[in-house]
Amino acid sequence: MTNKTHGTRQSNARAPQKFKSNVSDKGGRIKIKKTNTNYSDVSKTMERGPREFKSRASDKEGEIMEIAERNVITTYPTTPVKDVSGLMSKHDFRRIPVTDPGTGRLEGMALAMDILDFLGGGEKYNIILNEYGGNFLSAINCHIRRIMFENYSFLDRQASFDDVVEIILKKHHSAIPVVDNENKLAGIVTERDILPTAENLGISVGDVMHDDIITSSRGMMISDVSKIMVRGRKRRLPVIENDRLIGIVTVFDVLRFLGRGEFKGTIAEDVLSTRVE
Repeated sequence: MTNKTHGTRQSNARAPQKFKSNVSDKGGRIKIKKTNTNYSDVSKTMERGPREFKSRASDKEGEIMEIAERNVITTYPTTPVKDVSGLMSKHDFRRIPVTDPGTGRLEGMALAMDILDFLGGGEKYNIILNEYGGNFLSAINCHIRRIMFENYSFLDRQASFDDVVEIILKKHHSAIPVVDNENKLAGIVTERDILPTAENLGISVGDVMHDDIITSSRGMMISDVSKIMVRGRKRRLPVIENDRLIGIVTVFDVLRFLGRGEFKGTIAEDVLSTRVE
């Protein structure tokens, strides 16, 4: 059952489902079957309007719907950034579909990385400086549509498992919305649903880890952490002190900072100078 609160639709999470996939491990390398993926981008589809189909055969669901979560947590274009941040923190979701409250049509995707970009990590910080005069408390109430990813890719209900894998690898999307014939959100599929676990592949952490890592330090400002994460596309940063690992700071730590609302003042520069401890 869906519960509407604070401009969002919420549902209970479910356990990953198992299925046969064309992803395999041969010689320590992950391989997938090549397919001609048929995906679309939200903004382009919005310009065209709902897609038209020649026959009712297109209404038939593909195998993607066997694993898709149908009761999706969503938000609306007018939901404040701080509320979307809180929703992400609550459910441990870095990507939340943005839908029209009246039609249910997909309009874009709210991304945790874009919120960090907004919080001093990149060019979206200029919205706070130029449109809100640097007033942080006012800026975090701006509508999520100002910073959401509009040109986000999605699949229709006729998609296959291979379509999902290919879009994950080509677009680097960890969650893919699924829409019906009228572009209304019908479900969502994540990389956890589709990709095999390391246990199933028979590989160790050492086989896939990176040696060239990006780190942070104790006392680094929130704005600096955001910049490193946005520029390096990193969701987690090891915290190093005296060449020793003392912790890890994640995207959700920054989102929780925003959600708590314990800011030292109203000026963005002052707020984002809060240090990682």
